[in-house]
Amino acid sequence: MGEMLFISTRDTQNLHWKRSKKGFQELELTDGQPKVLFVLREYEGCVQKDLAGMCDVKPSSMTLLLDGLEQKGLIERVKTIIPSGKRAFRIFLTQKGKAVADKVYELMETIEEECFEGISEEERQQLFDLLRRVRENLHRSCEEKK
Repeated sequence: MGEMLFISTRDTQNLHWKRSKKGFQELELTDGQPKVLFVLREYEGCVQKDLAGMCDVKPSSMTLLLDGLEQKGLIERVKTIIPSGKRAFRIFLTQKGKAVADKVYELMETIEEECFEGISEEERQQLFDLLRRVRENLHRSCEEKK
């Protein structure tokens, strides 16, 4: 039997997580917090509900993640009124949060360089293209199964 996508992606994900986790622990971040900081680095000021969608977590889980980040002084929530007229929170990084988000980004860059050692730019792009197509297929399949 040949290698299955299930085994290959699971093993790759586990190794990537193992490599990432040590750096996240050094930054005193819990499991879900690095992704939130990574996304906020690019989309600072987004509404909490949108942030949950971008991070692919439930709104209730996002609330808990943000509570922890707020307690660490990494983010602040600012009340706002969204176009529908409802109240919401926009999420902003504090100065400390920006510094930690930059460290998360630098760690991800380092790990990405390690992952692609000996792999050409063309092969890298091909991998990303194939993974995007696999993701789209799975997304479509998940939507059809609802």
